[in-house]
Amino acid sequence: MYKVKKLLKHFFVPHRGNAFRPHAARHRMLSIYSVGLVLSQLLLGVTAYAGPTISENQSIVMQKNIVSLTNAERSKENLSLLKENEVLDRAANNKLNDMFEKNYWDHKGPNGETAWDFIESEGYVYQLAGENLARGFDTSAEAVAAWMNSPSHRDNILNKRFREIGISVGSGEIKGAKTTLIVQVFGEPKTAYASAQTQNSTVLADKATLPEIKISNSTLPSKVPYFLIWTFIFGLILVDGFMIRKLGLHASRSHVFNLRVSLLLAGFGLIFMMVGFVGIA
Repeated sequence: MYKVKKLLKHFFVPHRGNAFRPHAARHRMLSIYSVGLVLSQLLLGVTAYAGPTISENQSIVMQKNIVSLTNAERSKENLSLLKENEVLDRAANNKLNDMFEKNYWDHKGPNGETAWDFIESEGYVYQLAGENLARGFDTSAEAVAAWMNSPSHRDNILNKRFREIGISVGSGEIKGAKTTLIVQVFGEPKTAYASAQTQNSTVLADKATLPEIKISNSTLPSKVPYFLIWTFIFGLILVDGFMIRKLGLHASRSHVFNLRVSLLLAGFGLIFMMVGFVGIA
């Protein structure tokens, strides 16, 4: 029992016998902790794909901002401004809910349902219609900028025939990962002078999914425990570095190298937590 207590003291408690550097808090062990932190996230399913999620109030604000930003882009090209249409808003919201309920993110649902089905089911009679989708964005400006950087999505936003717009923004889960979806639909209402034949327009571009590194990703509810543990580990690395300096061990190349490796691994752990993925379709 005495040997066990002595070993535990040597491992966890700073004292003269371990140069006030308990082995559990030395940079080598801290490197192992950093690797374990990343692996635990992977094994427990807390992946980089999770988040962000927004509140209902935030979704309403984002919805209004997307309309304004879309019209700002049209204004730059001297195009008519789009009017938000409640019927198209409902159609967009139905499409958004359908994606969460049926676990997909695409222009076409698992049963072949498309934006046109949701638009027509709300009784909106159109001559031309379009749809843009976005996933993983938590600001309106970033979503609109991503669409504008994609030729096919840009064409929808700047289509001179469109007169009305509908938006829906909401958070939920797709394939076990929490995320935020944005549905943007456009319409040219059918008039008495329009062709009797309905014409569909859709974005046919491939899905674009890109990594996004933001500190807010590491403080998502699912990642907060890991972020707090990382903060503790990083603090211990700094303390150990201070002790190495105080004890004069900084002249040892092996000590300095191992300390740098610890800092590098801790940095990788933070970046891993900061990574989220955004996409447009």
